[in-house]
Amino acid sequence: MLIKRLLNAIDGSNSSLKASTFAIDMAKRFDAELIVLHVIDPKYKELEIAISPRPGKFKEIAIRAMEEGEKMVETVRQKATEMNVKVKTDVISDFTSVTKDILEYAKANKVDIIVVGSRGMTGFKKLLVGSVASGVVTYSECPVVVVK
Repeated sequence: MLIKRLLNAIDGSNSSLKASTFAIDMAKRFDAELIVLHVIDPKYKELEIAISPRPGKFKEIAIRAMEEGEKMVETVRQKATEMNVKVKTDVISDFTSVTKDILEYAKANKVDIIVVGSRGMTGFKKLLVGSVASGVVTYSECPVVVVK
């Protein structure tokens, strides 16, 4: 299998950080471009808006979420750059689902493989393998590596 472009979807969890290390090593091994993606979870935004008593809070929350996402991808970008891996980063926000956004991004960017962590930042992480990881594995059109 020829791997030219690898997508690493991260959420800041320990699992996604381990997946990033794996993705960097894999990109280095295959001399592939690494794309590091953070998708802002629409459920997080909806919850914050619902409990906020202040009008206009959405914009403030959206800016904070984008800044946090940028910090996450920048951390991985720095590690990849130190390893001489070609890297691109992106933070996106949509009102659909994290899984759908990852899959659409992968398709639009013609990635050859997706690397994700097994468990994310949800409250159900002890019960599920990770709903995002599971959805990506189930619906992806390209191979997926799930890192524990």
